Amino acid sequence: MSEQRSQLISNAIVLACVAALLIGVLLVLRPFLSAIVWASIIVVATWPIMLRVQRMFGGRRGLAVAAMSSGLFVAVVAPVAYLLGTLVTRLPELRDLGGRVLAGPWPPPPAWLQRLPYGTQLSAQWQQAAAQTPDYWAALVKPYLGDLAVWLSQHVGTLGGITVDFLLTLVLVVVFYLYGEALAKWTQRLARHVGGARGVESAVLAGQTMRVIAAGVVLTALVESILSGFGLWLAGISAAGVLTSVIFMLCVMQIGPMPVLVPGAVWLLIQHQTGWGIALAVWAVMMSVGEGIMRPWLIQRGAKLPFMLVLAGVIGGLLAFGVAGIFIGPMLLAVAQRLLERWMADA
Repeated sequence: MSEQRSQLISNAIVLACVAALLIGVLLVLRPFLSAIVWASIIVVATWPIMLRVQRMFGGRRGLAVAAMSSGLFVAVVAPVAYLLGTLVTRLPELRDLGGRVLAGPWPPPPAWLQRLPYGTQLSAQWQQAAAQTPDYWAALVKPYLGDLAVWLSQHVGTLGGITVDFLLTLVLVVVFYLYGEALAKWTQRLARHVGGARGVESAVLAGQTMRVIAAGVVLTALVESILSGFGLWLAGISAAGVLTSVIFMLCVMQIGPMPVLVPGAVWLLIQHQTGWGIALAVWAVMMSVGEGIMRPWLIQRGAKLPFMLVLAGVIGGLLAFGVAGIFIGPMLLAVAQRLLERWMADA
């Protein structure tokens, strides 16, 4: 009994020391965790492209890493940093714009509205809304705007923090590119030691899921926000840069650009710019249809993952982990689904 008690105490001490060591390591790496996660996501998602570039340079890794890092900065990091930075720095401007819109005065309903189905009821509701005071609308939307501002400050951060994270991420991307094979072997050894063959399979599935999400969600959101912002700018909508940033965030959250483009088209129609209003409405429909085609095609092309699983992972991961949860959420769900299928097959 004394030997068993001594063994239990020894095991407890060892576990406590290991736990303390892990906590200490996490505390040391805490300022860099966001950059490490993003660098890992970028390198895993673009590793096949880097290998092709390396073959183009005759197998010289240094030139390939320099080309990939420069290309990523120009094509991905700089636009995303600009969009997020614009959104963070111009939140007060967006708030003032919303306040001016709510303050009115609102124009009366257009004559063509009554010719539409249920146009009489819509005109009556329009007149009722226009008769409300600015204080009424401010009290109605203030709680939602406050919650949105708090959420953005918690999950997006400040402009200085974004800049530092992106620069550190770019440095880590270069390091991970240079030692990618060694890091991959180390990860597979760790996965095999923890979970055997299924651990390795889960690690591979996690990498495939990152590539799928990068192609199907982020790339689609980036292309769609740029095209939507171009449509807003062409139609003469004010604050097109801020609205483009909002569209990017909405597309990442799988909401799409319609909550911005449709009110923009309606606003143009109210201002008697019928041609531009109709053109922007048609552009909004094209953006929505293109998103519905492009994103599932890229996801199914990259890996055989259920689209609903990816959608739930993107939305849930975004709410749970912030922007990095776009990748973490689907990755966790995909690995959990694969392990559950293997467990049920064994049973």
